[in-house]
Amino acid sequence: MIQVQTLLKVVDNSGAKLVRCIKIKNKRGKSSASVGDIVLVSVKTLRPRYGRRIRLKMNKSEIHHGVVVQTRKLHRSKSGVGSSFGCNSVALISSQDKPLGTRISATLPSRLRGLKWVKLVAMAKKTV
Repeated sequence: MIQVQTLLKVVDNSGAKLVRCIKIKNKRGKSSASVGDIVLVSVKTLRPRYGRRIRLKMNKSEIHHGVVVQTRKLHRSKSGVGSSFGCNSVALISSQDKPLGTRISATLPSRLRGLKWVKLVAMAKKTV
Protein backbone atom coordinates (compact mmCIF):
# COMPACT_ATOMS: atom_id res chain seq x y z
CA MET A 1 0.00 0.00 0.00
CA ILE A 2 1.77 3.07 -1.31
CA GLN A 3 0.56 6.47 -0.12
CA VAL A 4 1.58 10.00 -0.99
CA GLN A 5 5.03 10.99 0.42
CA THR A 6 6.22 7.35 0.49
CA LEU A 7 9.88 6.76 -0.43
CA LEU A 8 10.24 4.09 -3.10
CA LYS A 9 13.25 2.19 -4.40
CA VAL A 10 13.82 2.17 -8.19
CA VAL A 11 14.51 -1.31 -9.58
CA ASP A 12 15.47 -0.47 -13.17
CA ASN A 13 18.64 1.04 -14.65
CA SER A 14 17.11 4.40 -15.57
CA GLY A 15 19.53 6.33 -13.32
CA ALA A 16 17.41 7.06 -10.24
CA LYS A 17 17.93 5.31 -6.92
CA LEU A 18 15.21 6.68 -4.61
CA VAL A 19 11.99 8.45 -5.52
CA ARG A 20 9.12 9.95 -3.52
CA CYS A 21 5.48 9.39 -4.47
CA ILE A 22 3.68 12.64 -5.28
CA LYS A 23 0.33 11.44 -6.59
CA ILE A 24 -1.52 8.21 -7.26
CA LYS A 25 -2.98 8.15 -10.77
CA ASN A 26 -6.26 6.56 -11.91
CA LYS A 27 -7.53 5.62 -8.44
CA ARG A 28 -10.87 7.38 -8.05
CA GLY A 29 -11.11 8.36 -4.39
CA LYS A 30 -8.56 5.80 -3.18
CA SER A 31 -5.56 7.09 -1.29
CA SER A 32 -3.24 4.09 -1.70
CA ALA A 33 -1.65 2.25 -4.60
CA SER A 34 -0.89 -1.45 -4.91
CA VAL A 35 1.07 -3.56 -7.41
CA GLY A 36 0.46 -2.49 -11.02
CA ASP A 37 -0.80 1.03 -10.26
CA ILE A 38 0.73 4.13 -11.82
CA VAL A 39 2.14 6.79 -9.49
CA LEU A 40 3.71 10.19 -10.11
CA VAL A 41 7.16 10.35 -8.50
CA SER A 42 9.93 12.86 -7.86
CA VAL A 43 13.59 11.77 -8.06
CA LYS A 44 15.39 12.15 -4.71
CA THR A 45 18.76 10.43 -5.23
CA LEU A 46 20.64 9.23 -8.31
CA ARG A 47 22.80 6.18 -8.91
CA PRO A 48 26.53 6.90 -9.12
CA ARG A 49 27.99 7.19 -12.62
CA TYR A 50 30.97 4.99 -13.39
CA GLY A 51 33.01 6.68 -16.12
CA ARG A 52 32.44 9.94 -17.90
CA ARG A 53 30.87 8.50 -21.04
CA ILE A 54 27.65 7.53 -19.32
CA ARG A 55 24.99 10.15 -19.99
CA LEU A 56 22.37 10.65 -17.32
CA LYS A 57 18.79 10.13 -18.42
CA MET A 58 17.47 12.20 -15.52
CA ASN A 59 18.36 14.75 -12.91
CA LYS A 60 17.44 15.26 -9.29
CA SER A 61 13.95 16.61 -8.51
CA GLU A 62 12.56 15.68 -11.93
CA ILE A 63 9.04 14.29 -12.10
CA HIS A 64 8.35 10.94 -13.79
CA HIS A 65 5.65 8.28 -13.93
CA GLY A 66 6.27 4.92 -12.31
CA VAL A 67 4.63 1.52 -11.91
CA VAL A 68 4.53 -0.04 -8.45
CA VAL A 69 6.14 -3.49 -8.84
CA GLN A 70 6.77 -4.57 -5.22
CA THR A 71 5.06 -3.77 -1.93
CA ARG A 72 5.63 -4.84 1.63
CA LYS A 73 1.90 -5.40 2.11
CA LEU A 74 0.90 -9.08 1.96
CA HIS A 75 -1.26 -9.90 -1.05
CA ARG A 76 -3.31 -13.09 -0.95
CA SER A 77 -4.47 -14.73 -4.15
CA LYS A 78 -7.76 -16.60 -4.47
CA SER A 79 -5.94 -19.88 -3.90
CA GLY A 80 -4.79 -18.65 -0.48
CA VAL A 81 -1.12 -18.20 -1.30
CA GLY A 82 0.30 -14.90 -0.02
CA SER A 83 3.23 -12.93 -1.34
CA SER A 84 5.05 -9.86 -0.05
CA PHE A 85 8.44 -8.28 -0.70
CA GLY A 86 11.14 -6.69 1.42
CA CYS A 87 10.68 -3.12 0.22
CA ASN A 88 8.36 -0.88 -1.75
CA SER A 89 9.70 -0.61 -5.31
CA VAL A 90 8.81 1.12 -8.54
CA ALA A 91 9.87 0.90 -12.22
CA LEU A 92 9.97 4.22 -14.05
CA ILE A 93 7.99 4.63 -17.27
CA SER A 94 7.45 7.41 -19.81
CA SER A 95 4.15 9.18 -20.29
CA GLN A 96 3.40 6.74 -23.16
CA ASP A 97 3.72 3.77 -20.73
CA LYS A 98 7.10 2.64 -22.10
CA PRO A 99 9.87 1.74 -19.61
CA LEU A 100 12.74 4.21 -19.19
CA GLY A 101 15.27 1.55 -18.25
CA THR A 102 16.43 -1.48 -20.21
CA ARG A 103 16.87 -3.95 -17.35
CA ILE A 104 15.04 -4.70 -14.11
CA SER A 105 17.19 -6.04 -11.27
CA ALA A 106 14.46 -7.41 -9.02
CA THR A 107 11.98 -10.24 -8.77
CA LEU A 108 8.54 -9.20 -10.00
CA PRO A 109 5.15 -10.73 -9.18
CA SER A 110 3.58 -12.68 -12.03
CA ARG A 111 0.26 -10.85 -11.63
CA LEU A 112 1.85 -7.86 -13.38
CA ARG A 113 1.52 -9.82 -16.62
CA GLY A 114 -2.27 -9.71 -16.35
CA LEU A 115 -2.22 -5.98 -15.55
CA LYS A 116 -0.88 -4.86 -19.01
CA TRP A 117 2.76 -4.72 -17.87
CA VAL A 118 4.08 -7.63 -19.96
CA LYS A 119 7.08 -5.58 -21.14
CA LEU A 120 8.23 -5.05 -17.53
CA VAL A 121 7.89 -8.76 -16.73
CA ALA A 122 9.93 -9.65 -19.83
CA MET A 123 12.79 -7.37 -18.70
CA ALA A 124 12.91 -8.80 -15.17
CA LYS A 125 15.36 -11.41 -13.97
CA LYS A 126 12.75 -13.57 -12.27
CA THR A 127 9.01 -13.67 -11.62
CA VAL A 128 7.24 -15.15 -8.63
